[in-house]
Amino acid sequence: MGKDRGRGRRNHHSGPYNKSNWRGQKKDRPQNNGGGQRNSAPQQKSTLLETQVGITEFTNPEAPGFTGILKSRFSDFHVNEIDSNGKVLELNDLSVPKVAIVAVTENELDNWRKELESVIGPEVWQDIANLAMAKNDPAIEQKLEIDVTTLDKEQRTQVHQMIKQLYKGKLLSTTIGQQQAKPKVQEVASLENKDAAEDETTTQEDSQVPAEEKKTIKVFKPKPGRGDKRWSFPADYVTFLVHKTNLVTSDVASTLAARLNLRPSQVNYSGIKDKRAKTTQKFSVKRRTPESILVAARSQRNVNIGNFGFESNTLKLGDLQGNRFRIALRHIAKEKREEIEQALQSLKERGFINYYGLQRFGNSASVPTYEVGVALLKNDYKLACELILKPRDSDVEFLRPIREEWWKNRDSAAAAAQIYGEKFIEKKLLDGLARFGESDYSSALRQIPRNMLMLYPHAYQSLIFNRIASRRIKEFGLKLIPGDLVYVEQEQPEAVKEQTQQCEALEEQKEEEPNDEPLEIAEGDEAIEEESVFKRKVRPLTAEDIASGKYKLSDVVLPLPGHDITYPSNECGAWYEEMLAEVGLSSDQLKHKEKTYALAGAYRKMIISSSDLKWSFRMYNSPEDTLIASDWELLKNIPVAPEPAEAEANYMALLLEFSLPTAAYATMFLRELLKQDTSSASQTQLEKQAMAKEDNEKKAVSQEEQMEVVKEAADEEGQETEQAETQGAEEAV
Repeated sequence: MGKDRGRGRRNHHSGPYNKSNWRGQKKDRPQNNGGGQRNSAPQQKSTLLETQVGITEFTNPEAPGFTGILKSRFSDFHVNEIDSNGKVLELNDLSVPKVAIVAVTENELDNWRKELESVIGPEVWQDIANLAMAKNDPAIEQKLEIDVTTLDKEQRTQVHQMIKQLYKGKLLSTTIGQQQAKPKVQEVASLENKDAAEDETTTQEDSQVPAEEKKTIKVFKPKPGRGDKRWSFPADYVTFLVHKTNLVTSDVASTLAARLNLRPSQVNYSGIKDKRAKTTQKFSVKRRTPESILVAARSQRNVNIGNFGFESNTLKLGDLQGNRFRIALRHIAKEKREEIEQALQSLKERGFINYYGLQRFGNSASVPTYEVGVALLKNDYKLACELILKPRDSDVEFLRPIREEWWKNRDSAAAAAQIYGEKFIEKKLLDGLARFGESDYSSALRQIPRNMLMLYPHAYQSLIFNRIASRRIKEFGLKLIPGDLVYVEQEQPEAVKEQTQQCEALEEQKEEEPNDEPLEIAEGDEAIEEESVFKRKVRPLTAEDIASGKYKLSDVVLPLPGHDITYPSNECGAWYEEMLAEVGLSSDQLKHKEKTYALAGAYRKMIISSSDLKWSFRMYNSPEDTLIASDWELLKNIPVAPEPAEAEANYMALLLEFSLPTAAYATMFLRELLKQDTSSASQTQLEKQAMAKEDNEKKAVSQEEQMEVVKEAADEEGQETEQAETQGAEEAV
């Protein structure tokens, strides 16, 4: 793992910055994927702001905010998955498991021989030994067959084990006949030819055992260059940790799948991790050797794998407790330490509002994903297609002219031909329009995998949740009120997991469901029963519950709108229908006539606590200094930038370490702390301002130093003149 992976491959760890030979990750740059000409004039991009998606309130608006730059570098943001057992996953073992023969003692082997002697006597063992010693002859099949019908499965396993241990690699063995059930000749013959059936029965009686029940162990020499390819690892599913830098989880999974001859849905993981970060998470594949997985991973830059294991079941979305974050906020003002400590303590005590972050709503302010979701929910498939394909200023460079051309000419086949690869939603939609017709928008949309298509309605649900949460905090503050919803006590752990998997993990799902699945509409008593079960997972708080002191604000859940959901039995419940009505929808209409777009609803915690928050301040000298060691750097003993003394340091950073449950956004945690918009545009502007301020300060210091030098030079010149005049006067005297 530590070696370079082929020609031109580099290890992209975060080392000291060197302009002439930068070993860090290059900044994203647009690629000319399509065939359109490059547009040399960069366009000003407008990105979504938090206020545009309902993110407006804080748990403690009085706490002082401060300026800190988030994700200035990939190495400033680290995510480690917390598995379902509560263990923080770290890449720390690069060993690759091999198929090992579990050794059996000589005494045990002798006991097995005696037990099996009635079937495999000394003569048979001698034949096996002779086969092992024989030279390979490719012209014939070198094999030996042993009738083991009278042996049970455990005894047959003992035979295979002995052959493995005694003739390591020289001989292979397999049991045949287990799946060779004969067709029911007797039933057919009874109708057409009873005599033939009787003959068949007689033959079977002569051999005493029916042919379909006979079992044979075939012992054979493997062909040259071929070993035992059968699966011999402890369990069917191979698990491993993936450490990635600046990559999307689904892209890593898709590439691994292609290299392993699997479908993307056969490479499983528990959840999506941040792209612009260094992250570690668990993957799972079925019956692919660790060595082949390692070779497949080497085809991807910025991906390292290790910590192999074996499990009987595959990973599923939501099979985790959460994530552990290690984050560096740069350009912290040294003089604001005391205020920052106060803000951190407030966050630790009060937690933060569990908003859906900006990632949920796409990267375009002109076409946010929730607008597409509204169109789908209202059956306006033409508008949904047009919004997905509409030109936008936040586009990658090669897509911009393709969108503009389609918008003008509506030639989907021509537009689709300019997009290479299948990962773009636009490509799938254009292919659908070209295939089914430029006006068959419904069929074209079905060419997009369901999990990707449902991101749009889920974004609208998220917008409603954010707006409801903001209004709830603004109007009622941080106090419990009668009618607030909490999970039913005895079902809470299961409910939390189920809701997380349904509402959050669906957007991360990569298991592509068939696009041509039949439309289903729930009907009758069965549907009513499903609804009642789902609605009973929560209950409203009473005044007595609140007075008991048993519940905290972090226990309260808010629904995501749906047709099968319990709304709060207080003023907040009416807000849902009000907001849905703003776009011409209602909860009943979310029970869509097409199952694909139906939204049952879900529950989500309103406040997330952060009681395990830790922090420290870190000095550094260069904006390119690595401040936090990744799993890979720790494993390979790659040092981070040394920390200078505070008096000598140019900058100060705040290092944070905390855990969040699954589906909570770390950016919303940081927003509460900084009291700043976390959008990429805002962060970029803040960094520019911070850098400009530091440059101005440096220039001012430099000018002062120059003035001091000039003054010192003038003083020295004056002293020299005075000395010369004194010396001249003395000589004259």
